[in-house]
Amino acid sequence: MRIVDHREVISVIGGGGQVVDVLPAHEFRIAAIRGAIHLPLPKLLHEAEHVLDKRRAVVVYCRDGL
Repeated sequence: MRIVDHREVISVIGGGGQVVDVLPAHEFRIAAIRGAIHLPLPKLLHEAEHVLDKRRAVVVYCRDGL
């Protein structure tokens, strides 16, 4: 895992990567990046393998930054 800036996030999205938002549901509804997959932090470890494509890059973000 590493921290990336907004330019790299845009590049990952443009290259077909997946964006995962770990915000609680009420925050996701008002602050999500378009096309983001919603996996609240408490569910991330249990649901990621069923929801995410392991062949594609993943960016995980929350309100504190990208």
